[in-house]
Amino acid sequence: MNKYKQCMYTVILILTCLVASPFIIMQIWENSSLKQAKAQKKEPVVTTTVTETATTAVTTVSDNETTATEAVEEPSTEPVKVFGTSDRSYFDDALFIGDSRTVGIKEYGTLGNADYFCSVGLASNKVGERLDGFTLEEKLASKTYGKVYIMLGINEVANDIEYTMSSFRNIMSLVKAYQPDAVIYLQANLHVTYSAQTASITNDGINNLNYRISQLADEFENSYFIDINEVFDDEYGNLTAEFTSDGIHVFGKYYDTWCTWLCDNTVIDQYYIESSTEIQNEEPQEEAVTEYQYQEEPVYEDYGYYENYDNSYYYDDGGYIEDNYGYQQ
Repeated sequence: MNKYKQCMYTVILILTCLVASPFIIMQIWENSSLKQAKAQKKEPVVTTTVTETATTAVTTVSDNETTATEAVEEPSTEPVKVFGTSDRSYFDDALFIGDSRTVGIKEYGTLGNADYFCSVGLASNKVGERLDGFTLEEKLASKTYGKVYIMLGINEVANDIEYTMSSFRNIMSLVKAYQPDAVIYLQANLHVTYSAQTASITNDGINNLNYRISQLADEFENSYFIDINEVFDDEYGNLTAEFTSDGIHVFGKYYDTWCTWLCDNTVIDQYYIESSTEIQNEEPQEEAVTEYQYQEEPVYEDYGYYENYDNSYYYDDGGYIEDNYGYQQ
């Protein structure tokens, strides 16, 4: 009986396949034709080719019909911020905020008419103190500054880093509130000599603080981090011993080197400039050709140290000594 049922089921299955197969084949054929028709119908595609002087947009509308539009783009008039060289007049509208290192720039530097808010021992959490009759807020409100230089932290290396960075942010916010258009330069703290390091002040600690200050520059618009340590460091990343008497401040003669470095590391606006051939001496010349070219960044020369200043050498038997800045007293 079981064999009889199996045979019957097999016969029914075969008959069902034979009856249904024509319909299945027909449906497959129709689906194939539909897919082919869909494949032949393309959606519009936009491709853009950009050249130096023009942008060409080609749009496919149908199988064999295309339209092309050409839009000529003028060179960008937006300035590009780059580091370049400026003369000393660049600092006529600059304000320097800092501790004893900035005091050195004020007393022995060569930056002309720059203003200063600085004192020995100044820290980022003490800028509310009155210096030369001004608090920092009053100093910022006194005139319009185009540049603000900040160098603080050597007196705070041993403090809680988050507390120090909070104080720095307060200073940055204050500067932005009163001088929204000023370029802000956050200067790295100078290293100390190897022998001047203590349990509280180490060059590793200074590097960590400088790194956090460099990150702060990214948080505020039109702010830049600059680091002069490469000029004064020895091969091990310490302040070069020959440049200092106390291991912390450079000699006074090196502040001119510092100021020259600041001039060579100023943020300037660089534009696409238009250059053309000029006609000279009224002689026939070929037709002037105008082209747009990008102004190249200046090439910087290596910074040297000047050892032939008048106060570079002195005599002990003459009763002269050098102070921390290298000047005779």
